[in-house]
Amino acid sequence: MSFSIETGRRTMKPLIGICANYLTDDTVGLASGIGAKNQEWQLLADDYIVAIERAGGVPVILPITEDLETLTPLLQKLDGILFSGGSDIDPNYYGEYPRFGLGLIEPKRDNHEVKLAQKVLLETSLPVLGICRGMQLLTVATGGTLYQDLQTQKPEGMNHSVHKAVKHHAFHSVSIEKESLLYEIYQSEELGVNSFHHQAVKELGQGFKVTMIAPDGIIEGMEWETGNRFVVAVQWHPEMMEGTVSTIRPLFHAFVEACNVANLKLSLIPSE
Repeated sequence: MSFSIETGRRTMKPLIGICANYLTDDTVGLASGIGAKNQEWQLLADDYIVAIERAGGVPVILPITEDLETLTPLLQKLDGILFSGGSDIDPNYYGEYPRFGLGLIEPKRDNHEVKLAQKVLLETSLPVLGICRGMQLLTVATGGTLYQDLQTQKPEGMNHSVHKAVKHHAFHSVSIEKESLLYEIYQSEELGVNSFHHQAVKELGQGFKVTMIAPDGIIEGMEWETGNRFVVAVQWHPEMMEGTVSTIRPLFHAFVEACNVANLKLSLIPSE
């Protein structure tokens, strides 16, 4: 049987969807002079766009929609998904009441992204990268739980969210499990990372294993337990570091390469 490239399918660079933030607070629009009172916003930090583009991918911002099925035509064209950082996740999703220290939650984003994560993980073979909230989201979507606030629930640990820190500064090291994809990517058992989170994974979701740990025991990286599929999540923010700290870049190159492989596989169809 011979094969041909599907007409119209982009095979040069993989299309990678990046989840947007959702804000009910109208401050961002009013402060910038481009919005009105009571207007809600969907937005994304430029760092994510730049990191994917530098690694050779084509970034596509994914909106939060009322109905997840609205995105189905787009999901069918994507070669990978990046679940980005942002607001806290409603603890009702993992069977807890809110604790002191819980920050801003956006119910519309939570509802959309939990369903999206479940769909992507269970109904597709797309490569997945989760960053900060994205790691927490993948955990909650697969039945895991979170520390709602590290300062109140793990006061003996370090400060993982230093106020007004320089975005690319490595505040602490993490240890990397040798039998892991993250070790293959970084070829090291230790890596210096930044830190901008006050929530963290408490109990892993189904299908994940711990592969990166902070000195105080907080989980800083996890990945899919079985198979060759690229499903990796980190609690820190590599997109803020990769432009200045070259040793961080391999994560994005590995992710985009996995998406490129998925792209090529989907583009090969049997010819008549």
